[in-house]
Amino acid sequence: MLYVIADASRPVSFLSAGNLTNDDQFLHPRRVMDSYEFISVTRGTLHIQSGDRSYSLSPGQFLFLFPGECHYGIHPSQGELSFYWTHFYLGEREAICEEQKAAACFHETSHPRYILPETGSLSANSRVNVLFVQLLDLAKRLGDLSVTQCSYAQSTLLLELTNEYFFRHRLLQRNEKIPLEIADLMEWLQLNYDTGFSVAEIAEKFGYHPSYLTALFKRGSGYTVTEYLNRQRIRVAKNLLVSTPRLTLSEISEQVGIGDEKYFMRLFKRYEGITATSYREAFAQKKRNRI
Repeated sequence: MLYVIADASRPVSFLSAGNLTNDDQFLHPRRVMDSYEFISVTRGTLHIQSGDRSYSLSPGQFLFLFPGECHYGIHPSQGELSFYWTHFYLGEREAICEEQKAAACFHETSHPRYILPETGSLSANSRVNVLFVQLLDLAKRLGDLSVTQCSYAQSTLLLELTNEYFFRHRLLQRNEKIPLEIADLMEWLQLNYDTGFSVAEIAEKFGYHPSYLTALFKRGSGYTVTEYLNRQRIRVAKNLLVSTPRLTLSEISEQVGIGDEKYFMRLFKRYEGITATSYREAFAQKKRNRI
């Protein structure tokens, strides 16, 4: 897989962003652009070719389209399709490379970099689409006055994606600062944020006494098991609040594994500083294009 690596000491140059929605039979137009395009699919499947590489992107998957490379739809979508998109310039000292070189950059901390995989899947608790909605909201509300702010918002989104992949890489490499068993449990909790298991049941699943696991997890991650799990749930809830307006708070609470809606609302306010309703309303505006 290809990666894009670029200097992150300055913000990228934002051009445009939007949320495309289509009821059926969408086919991406054929074109060659001089900027990067980042696409994140939220509903349906997008079939697209870029250069000699073809992709079928499902909800939760993303793709970077490279400048100077022809891209086009290869099959019409079936049923509803929705994806976020944004165009931008990365700036100087950018490079497109193979995964081995990109992996080496994870360990170089002398200066900040964007390290962006050409394609991949976002975790359920990813902040990328939340930041996407914030970017769209800025572009919609401020119009031509938003270019500078959107450039910084775009940069934050790309750095978040870099950090997510850095975190995954660190887990895969079994960083010595995170014990192997804690890395395994952190990864399991990220995938099973909606579990109804108690700490005692999780401890039994991983073969530990609950008190020992709690102390070990706190030492390795900085959080208790319950707090870490709740933080994953709230991050997923933030995605659902901005991407699925038809879901009620009660339904979102159930989906993230919190059966008590009032407890969910208290947790959200504690971690985010605002209510879940206010959070959803804060990002109500975004540019849409319907084809």
